Amino acid sequence: MATRTETCLAGPLALTIHWQGDEVASLSLDWSKGKTRRLATEAGEAVQAALERYVAGEETDWPALPWRLEGLSDFARRVLAELARVPRGQMVSYGWLAAKAGRPKAARAVGRVMARNPFPRLVPCHRVVGADGTLTGFGPGLDMKRYLLEREGALAPKPTQG
Repeated sequence: MATRTETCLAGPLALTIHWQGDEVASLSLDWSKGKTRRLATEAGEAVQAALERYVAGEETDWPALPWRLEGLSDFARRVLAELARVPRGQMVSYGWLAAKAGRPKAARAVGRVMARNPFPRLVPCHRVVGADGTLTGFGPGLDMKRYLLEREGALAPKPTQG
């Protein structure tokens, strides 16, 4: 099965789509510095346009993509499906997400699902925070998590040091 990548760039963000055949196997979210835009499909172009709207602070409807879900447990699929329903500008706790996925005592298991989320930004794991609202674990880093939450209006921007 052929694999390929496409890289979307908008403002400070880079979103790389990892294709396996005709399905998206995973996404990588990173800062755009040093990255090169590389698009080859209509789906990649649609993600690029959505990323540009997102960075501009606009409400964004992300395109439907053919996700490759092989290797994900039923619990992980339920967690990611519930997370996909969390609207822009809202944050939820690991415990809340565990309860929504049908296992209210599985907050740590939700954390493991978040750590392995193959589709960051489109399945918004940055919206999951600690029970007390603290920003916790995020593969691309807490600075990226803060940036995304600020962009969505869920957090007030940090005051600049002066």
